[in-house]
Amino acid sequence: MNAMTIAHMAGVLTSAIQAADRLELDALKGPALADMDLDRIRDIKRDCSTCISLLDRLGRERR
Repeated sequence: MNAMTIAHMAGVLTSAIQAADRLELDALKGPALADMDLDRIRDIKRDCSTCISLLDRLGRERR
């Protein structure tokens, strides 16, 4: 995996976090989503953040 691939993957995950942020904000504005759905959104954000951290570490180790 080269540095460009790592950067691209991190960018995709960052976009996923931003989309989850928008879903979370929309959910908090109204009763459209249940608490369980909010938990799922937060799980997605956490998992994406973890993947970004791992990719960052991988990129640093490869330098």
